Amino acid sequence: MERLQVIDKLKTLIEEEREITIDNNDQKLDIDSFTMTLIISVVNDEIGVMLDMETLDFDVFTSLNSLADLISAEQKKEIS
Repeated sequence: MERLQVIDKLKTLIEEEREITIDNNDQKLDIDSFTMTLIISVVNDEIGVMLDMETLDFDVFTSLNSLADLISAEQKKEIS
């Protein structure tokens, strides 16, 4: 899945779950642990990227861009 598609999917998910509007991809996200778990599940099930829970830095859950960067890096690892 392309970066912009990932961002759009995550944006929609977070906006619906948190009932907020995300104005830009660098906006600081204020999400709870349930939403984090939901994101991890969607990334695995719908985007096809397994995030390593042992090394996952939860600070990446601060913006759509940081989440997209993480997913992109994990996709590259899986291809290698």
